[in-house]
Amino acid sequence: MSTWCDRDFRPRCHFTPPFGWINDPNGLCRVGEEYHLFAQYYPYEPTWGPMHWLHATSRDLLHWRQLGIALRPDDLGAIFSGSAVLDAENASGLGRERGPLVAMFTHHGASEQQSIAWAEDGVHFTLYPGNPVIPNPGCKDFRDPKVFPNPVRGGWSVVVAAGDHVDFYHAADLIHWRKTGEFGQGVEGVFECPDCFPLAAPDGSTIWALTCSNIHPEAEGGSRTQVFLGAFNGDAFRADERFPQGTLLDAGYDNYAAVSFAGAPALTVLGWAASWTYARALPTSEFAGQMTLARRLSLRETKAGLRVAQEPVVPETACSPAADGAPLPGECFRLRLRAEGPFTASLENEAGEVFRFGLDEGGFFTDRSRAGLSDFHPLFAAEPYSGTRGARLAEGPAELDLFFDVCIAELFADGGLFASTSLVFPKAPYSRLRLEGPVRAEIGPLA
Repeated sequence: MSTWCDRDFRPRCHFTPPFGWINDPNGLCRVGEEYHLFAQYYPYEPTWGPMHWLHATSRDLLHWRQLGIALRPDDLGAIFSGSAVLDAENASGLGRERGPLVAMFTHHGASEQQSIAWAEDGVHFTLYPGNPVIPNPGCKDFRDPKVFPNPVRGGWSVVVAAGDHVDFYHAADLIHWRKTGEFGQGVEGVFECPDCFPLAAPDGSTIWALTCSNIHPEAEGGSRTQVFLGAFNGDAFRADERFPQGTLLDAGYDNYAAVSFAGAPALTVLGWAASWTYARALPTSEFAGQMTLARRLSLRETKAGLRVAQEPVVPETACSPAADGAPLPGECFRLRLRAEGPFTASLENEAGEVFRFGLDEGGFFTDRSRAGLSDFHPLFAAEPYSGTRGARLAEGPAELDLFFDVCIAELFADGGLFASTSLVFPKAPYSRLRLEGPVRAEIGPLA
């Protein structure tokens, strides 16, 4: 259960539940002009419990309209993670009036199986009476189906986490699935929340990415999300040895289970801003769990090879120059930094708490070891969770943008080649900016 605190740590621009617990984003999709977000949800206490799906919609990916519970546990089990697609051609035959929004999710009961539900209005779901549509094949961990259009065979493919690998299935109608391949044997950890999608390479070719969130021992960093680059042949994903494999989507410890929005005009992902290591103990009182900012992904060529870059989906806002010692404009802001060499920036408060980040000879870094409350869990401010680090992959002056929202610090450097998400819980709001080194700063509203 989240711990209780006399300070309000609810973010202003990051999605949170009105009360209770959330974790993985589910069913991300765009229908018309609206984005749909579903999330793993326990509505009765700010702790993990039998999972439901919470539903919200947005037109800008920042301001969300809560729509309540979309799916509840039933005789087949709790409603674990999954995805949603608009069956525009009504190929499934589920909707009567028009192509319905179809959710595919894991029923977590005596075993984990994949089921579907549909909503003709995009809100009120009906469970398919023939569930499950993919029975458990004899695998203990078999969950988190991510559906996507199959560009080779037509119809749909789905990638499902299956222990130490992922399985691929194909169907023409979202109901009758046939296994077509696997990927990942030999990758360490248990796979969760996979996704598979195409990206345009700088040379104009199409490269497929497979993302998977992996659970590792707490001492090794707990839960992180990896990215593999390669090709999808209509049956399964295959890694391409020309590209770096298994790189981290986010260097921070607080971005997990990120998946993409189906039907979005550009490849856009959203993650859960927490870590399984300490998520149950965060000092957020009546709610537990928050989402990251949405991010658009692209491919860029670097000195280390082809890499995924990330750009937060936020509006452009006016920023003003800020010098060392400048006051911070509240608890929700954007900080732009441009540096000719190594530098350190810090957010400080009168209690002596400090969140540090910047660039040194080893690359970009963050340090939350003295950033605020940490006694709620012994590992939160201890190694390796106390800081993040990543080699710099660009040349010339360094650029770093920090998006800060009460307790979430999302940092993007060199156009998103380095990204790091960190939770911090200062006892009092950070009030002052400190700068060291050849760096220029601008501060403005986050949104």
